[in-house]
Amino acid sequence: MAVPYLFVVSVHVVLCVLLVLVILLQPGKGGDVGAAFGGGGGGGQVFGPRGPAGLLARATTGVAVAFMITSITLSYYSNKSLLNDADLGDEIERLEKERQEKETSEAASEETPSTPAEEE
Repeated sequence: MAVPYLFVVSVHVVLCVLLVLVILLQPGKGGDVGAAFGGGGGGGQVFGPRGPAGLLARATTGVAVAFMITSITLSYYSNKSLLNDADLGDEIERLEKERQEKETSEAASEETPSTPAEEE
């Protein structure tokens, strides 16, 4: 189980970095990435007439879906490891033993030592 878990964690980290990069590359309402880096004109458009919006939007969706899948997979691995360590029978026995100890300690504390009655 260690190898698939480490693989999923590695993919998850890579997807996290990619998701941040793809989101940061998307054009804002005030201008696009080219304006931020000093490019002003629309002469050499690399992504076509619509700009990078269509390509980056699809990339964001794809990376986000993959990120969510790895998140769910990691939570499954986490839950599975927690359940493997738990044994229901042992837990019931432990709880019953705690309850019995609590009842005996309460019974012992309720009993007060009796003092002999003074005769007058």
